Amino acid sequence: MKKIAGLFIAVFTITMVLVGCSSDAGSGAAEGGDGEIPSEITFGSATVGGFWYTLSGAMADKMADVFPGSSTTIVEGGSISNILGLGESTYHIGFSNGQTVEEAVNGSGPFEEKIDNVSTVATLYPNVFHIVVRADSDIYSVEDLKEKIVSPGIKGYSGELAFLDILELSGISYDDLERIEYIGTSDGADLLRDGHIDAIAGMIASPVSTFQELDTTLGIRLIPLEEEVVEKLYEKNEGYLPYTIEGGTYPKVTEDVNTVAGYTVLLVDDDLMSTDDVYNLTKMMVENADTWKTISSVMNDFDAEYSVENNVGNMHPGAERYYKEVGAME
Repeated sequence: MKKIAGLFIAVFTITMVLVGCSSDAGSGAAEGGDGEIPSEITFGSATVGGFWYTLSGAMADKMADVFPGSSTTIVEGGSISNILGLGESTYHIGFSNGQTVEEAVNGSGPFEEKIDNVSTVATLYPNVFHIVVRADSDIYSVEDLKEKIVSPGIKGYSGELAFLDILELSGISYDDLERIEYIGTSDGADLLRDGHIDAIAGMIASPVSTFQELDTTLGIRLIPLEEEVVEKLYEKNEGYLPYTIEGGTYPKVTEDVNTVAGYTVLLVDDDLMSTDDVYNLTKMMVENADTWKTISSVMNDFDAEYSVENNVGNMHPGAERYYKEVGAME
């Protein structure tokens, strides 16, 4: 059984809408860390329409078999709010980005204190930083964004935080831009097409179907990051990894583009989920890899070895147990 929830005014004020029959099971959630299967599993995901939300819904269906008698509540969150929810033991599991995990562990950036009760279950795929402009734009570098109108996505999301870091390392700030438009990727593409904004910046799984369509109908270019900026981003936060968007990823963008990526990771609250629970969750994620690939090609590389090789943060003992069992980890 699956429940869908919306995240509203405060990070942890959750209004839940139930899908399917209601459950009369008791709370029992906090007992998870002591070996009891939680009766309700709260899953920090993302807004409707994004891949995180779609993937979490598919995962919830599989989790019904792994955790019989439990229901899963999907919360519309984000990279930062999901870790905060895990840290406060509001969520049992959740998605985040690698660079956000680093900040949470170190108590830096948006995190006033270190969050030490969160561990990694699986590393799934890279979210790639894009700066997209029209093909006929006069923007060719980050510095050219001065006096331009830019959409960095939704305010406070990881894409905007990465954009702020990149601007800072490039010697500019929001004050140098004409203005900022906070809007989602699809709506941002419409504004770019109509000439109402000059660029879209965001950290998104590549290829982005919205950008592929925009390239086909309009023509786009991707703005590369200078090698020095890429290196300084990694020095600042090891969750930012060098990444190349290969030519042809978008039909009319034929040259490779240097940028950075932060991996999407599945996290768990150590206090709410037992080692056995996390072992079973990890096994479910890996053994259903083919299912995730049918949802999106961004999951094509995911398997046990990929998860271990690209691990971000502290891996949970339950996950370690599974990866060692299948030979992906020594």
